[in-house]
This record gives sequence, structure tokens and C-alpha cells, in this order.
Amino acid sequence: MPLRSTEAIVIGGHNLADADRIVVFYTEAFGKVRAVAEGARRIRTRFGGTLQLFSQGRLVYFERPNRTLHKINEFGVIRLHRGLREDLERLALGSLAVEAVSVGVEEGETQPALYHLLAEGLDLLEDATRPALVLQGFLLHLLRLLGYRPELSECVRCRSAVFPQADAFLSVTQGGLLCARCRPVVPDALPMSSVALGFLRGASGSTLRVIDRVSIIPQVFQEVTDILQAFIRHVLGRPLRSADFLARL
Repeated sequence: MPLRSTEAIVIGGHNLADADRIVVFYTEAFGKVRAVAEGARRIRTRFGGTLQLFSQGRLVYFERPNRTLHKINEFGVIRLHRGLREDLERLALGSLAVEAVSVGVEEGETQPALYHLLAEGLDLLEDATRPALVLQGFLLHLLRLLGYRPELSECVRCRSAVFPQADAFLSVTQGGLLCARCRPVVPDALPMSSVALGFLRGASGSTLRVIDRVSIIPQVFQEVTDILQAFIRHVLGRPLRSADFLARL
């Protein structure tokens, strides 16, 4: 069995048998990886409390060729993200971020840019002033990396420019903006405020750290949240469980 080493983030997992645990990682070098941590649930275990959700570290594992379940050799922690697990709102936000990644990618699809986006996103969700807004920026960039970035500059049907103060509409099924002329022929077209459009346009070209410094009113924040959640549901093919939990907070 080849021995692999890479930076990784714990994005999920579940118990196996009496003492083992299956852990799902998103890794820098190998994409999504599922591996068994043997004896991880024993009182005395060499893994300690390192394999908790959101933990980032150096993963060393034995790759089992032609199998999707590998074997963890060691996991050296870089950052545990305790702050994400100890604050209910930040826990919900972080859970939504890792669930979106877990559902959105297939095993073995390597994309280092997505790993670095997730690492930065979890860091900021733990420390940011406006973590809920950071999550929206994360989801927007995630859509881009998955190949589904919403079209925010021109009408997706007639390709005419949509100016900031013009009436704008958005269609999830069409993949982005619609102008007022094309709106009547698209059943799921929804009106979008110029402020929400301006935020999405700005956020698509900004880092998550910059987005944390943006201030928007609650009404616009809710509009942006609803838009991005709708895109995520459409792209992933189902709603995220964490989104329901977050909505109840």
C-alpha cells in the first residue's frame, strides 16, 4: 500500500464497529479522501482528539489501490478550530461550508485552490467579525471553483449588459442574471435589488478577508443568502442539512 502525505481538513465522518472511525478529509494533494482511523474511539488512542470536524493538519495515510476507503497512519494537527465548535452560530456556519464541499466534489478530484479556499474560510469563520457574511463569500467562490459561478455581468439569454441601477432578475436554472426584456420567458426569474447585485459582483472579485469588512443591512444580507442558497441547492441537487440547522438559529 503506497504511503501518502498531504495537508488535510476534516470535513465529516462516522463511527465504525466498536472502536474505529471513518473520517472524511478534503486534502490539498488528493482531493476528498475517506480513511479509517483504527482504534480512534478508545480511551487511549494515538489520535487523541485530533480527528474532530474542522481540524486541519498533516495527514499521512496508506492508500488502498482500487478502493475508496484507506487507512490513516497519522494526523499531525496544524489548527484544531475549537472556536468553531464552541460557538453555536459559528459551528452551524462551518458545518454548512464543509458539507457543501463534501457534497460538491467527488473522491479523487484534486483541486488545491478549493483546499486553500476551505482553509481560509474556516480560519475566518472562527475569527471574523461578520462570519455569516464570510460564509456567503465562501459559497460564491465555491460555486466558481465547481464551475457554476453565477453570471452577474450580463443577461444570460440575450447577452446584453445589465447596469447597476437597472431592473435585474435572477434565474437559478438559467445560471444568472436576466434583463427586464428576457424575464417574462423564464418561469423562475426573481427580482433582485441593485444593492444585492452590487454585493455579489464585488464579492466575486474579492478575498474572504475583504468581504469580512463589508457592511450591509439585514434585508440585503437575507436576499444575498437566499440567492446563494438557491444556487447551491440547484448545483448540488439537494438542500444541505446544515442550512436547515442554521436557519433555525
